Amino acid sequence: MEELERALKWAENNLNAEYIELRYEDLRKTTLGLKDGVFTSFTGKLHRGVAIRVLADGAWGFASTSDLTNLEKKIEEAYKLAKAAAQTKKEKIELAEIKPVEDFVKSKMKIKPREVDIEEKVSHLRELEKILKEDEAVKSVQIRYEDGGGKKLLLTNEGTRIEWDYNYLYQGAYVTGKADGKLAMARDSIGAVDYGWELMTKREPNEKVAERLKRKMWSQLKGVAPKRGEWPIVAGPIVVGIIAHEALGHLAEADLTINSPFKDLIGKQIAPEFVTMSERIVEGGFGNDKYDDEGVPVKDIHIIENGILKEIMLNREYAAKWGMEPNGHARAESYRYPPIIRMRNTIFEPGDHSFEELIEDIKFGYYVVDFRGGQAQLNSAFQVGIQEGYVIRNGEIAEPIRDTSITGVAIEALKKISAVGKDFGLEVGFCGKGQTAFVSSGGPHMRFDGGIIIG
Repeated sequence: MEELERALKWAENNLNAEYIELRYEDLRKTTLGLKDGVFTSFTGKLHRGVAIRVLADGAWGFASTSDLTNLEKKIEEAYKLAKAAAQTKKEKIELAEIKPVEDFVKSKMKIKPREVDIEEKVSHLRELEKILKEDEAVKSVQIRYEDGGGKKLLLTNEGTRIEWDYNYLYQGAYVTGKADGKLAMARDSIGAVDYGWELMTKREPNEKVAERLKRKMWSQLKGVAPKRGEWPIVAGPIVVGIIAHEALGHLAEADLTINSPFKDLIGKQIAPEFVTMSERIVEGGFGNDKYDDEGVPVKDIHIIENGILKEIMLNREYAAKWGMEPNGHARAESYRYPPIIRMRNTIFEPGDHSFEELIEDIKFGYYVVDFRGGQAQLNSAFQVGIQEGYVIRNGEIAEPIRDTSITGVAIEALKKISAVGKDFGLEVGFCGKGQTAFVSSGGPHMRFDGGIIIG
């Protein structure tokens, strides 16, 4: 902290900058990879360094270093980059004003991953593999585990001083199954920033994870091909979440909103009034935090409120551009990157229908439970592979389906939502936007009477 304070003081006295930000990280990360009985990766690494961002003459300069001995030189480097960039900029960057914060953000984890012996982590992965391979149809198992812990610091020339006791853990498991000449792949992921090793032992024990994976695998192995068309569809929380994140959430990141259909729709009705979609702190959310990487308190926002497109995700730069309040969505993957606007936990809010009510009058349709990867474009067109789904026949869940994907234009599909369930589910994962960020997405079960094509 002292070295950072000293370097910041030097910069304030010697450089003519509007804003100076130092983000320090000191994290120890463990990565384990297990594939069919063999550990393919087994690493413990120290990640330590400083990100330096300088705003001078209305332009950004950025530098990062793992060498703390000559921070002044690196700050000067970022300053010179900003001065050079300013020559080419027509529009000067301004930052929305915020109240400087001094705080210590304590971890909510009961058992931090770094307090758990590596032997226990290894035996946890081996046990999950063993349970999965008890099913004779399972031909291959791959598990990736990662955790990190340590401290993060943020110092700015405006007076912000925040220290985080920062920790996370993540596990992705993949199985390949074969039966009756058919092949199937299934994936499952768990992770947390607020729960520690207790996530692995109490909340998501191996038996629960294995049961989900086997169910997804068998639904494909026993599945029939769906009838292509625009049928009534009930989407489970995880599929609802991927639509919220991929097809709609990115459009509500202010740096992307500018080139998206959302730009002209703010304040307008884009969904039925019983539909609300939020970006907020959620229990167990992988994107939870108290402050963002600019020191702005993380605020809950309603992207869609009672069907009306209401709020978008902002950092300080875009908050100034749009004349809005910053809401804590500036995030950087690590000290090697500058913060950019990112989602955290993107969800549809629960409604008041039971699952039985959602399906009871569907003569023929589909229930899509979980996805296997998806993509979307800035016009909100999306395509999502389905790894678990079922036929709905005469108001009942019938046979499983395989080789399935759903496509649509989310802005159009929103209008076709006819009912929202009262339950809630969440999935954790990673989002790429030039950098990786921990995110969650989810919601209740939702019924679409059109707007989504299955095939």
